[in-house]
Amino acid sequence: MKKFALIGILILVITCIAMLAHTRKNEIFKSNELIAQWEKLAEKGDTAAMHRLIKFYDENSSIYVEVEEVVEANGTEWDAAEVDSLNNTNKTNAEMSQQYAERLEYWLNKGIVQNDPIALLTKGIRLYYEDEPTAIDFLSRAADAGSVQAALFCGSACLNQGKGDEAFKYLSLAYKLGAPSAGWHLAMCYSAGIGTEPNHDKAIEVMRHAANLDYPEAVSEMRRIEPNNPIWQHKADSLDITFPDFPIIP
Repeated sequence: MKKFALIGILILVITCIAMLAHTRKNEIFKSNELIAQWEKLAEKGDTAAMHRLIKFYDENSSIYVEVEEVVEANGTEWDAAEVDSLNNTNKTNAEMSQQYAERLEYWLNKGIVQNDPIALLTKGIRLYYEDEPTAIDFLSRAADAGSVQAALFCGSACLNQGKGDEAFKYLSLAYKLGAPSAGWHLAMCYSAGIGTEPNHDKAIEVMRHAANLDYPEAVSEMRRIEPNNPIWQHKADSLDITFPDFPIIP
């Protein structure tokens, strides 16, 4: 009786595994089918489809690195067979990732020719730690084409590099486009006279705007500047702001 029960359990387990594998296969097929549909639409000039492809390929393009050893947080060390299995899995994923990277480059080039802000932004971010000057060029073009993320990224990068005029230009653009953190960064420029004449009132104005948009650092700064204004304490409590003040505006 026990033998039959064990056989029944084994059959059930095998059936479940087969069903899961079939489900996973269907998911992959549907995903590939959707990508193929986006490819067709993008080739016909559908910008939204091109943006979906760029996002998907960007998120799934990774670099293959062979692992020599794995030690878990609790100190457990993987044996050679486990490490080999991990590397084989990573290698298989890397082959697919390489195909995605090639398609990404194809659509980025297409978009860049069209001065598409998403393509320019993605190219700039991917290049940033390899070729910073070229990355900034792509990011500035994306910002000029209307990308708020590119304007903020470009402005912050230029601020860190001491390029005051460019920093002020792109942070001002990010501020106009509605980036919550842009006012906090821009307040630095107005307060210290970076890329513009020092203007204490303007620094307070843009900082207050960022705080009203619930940017935590700006809330903290406004709470320091206006300690008797209860709105900033209420916002600090609701946002659970516990970090110390970082004075920007004297």
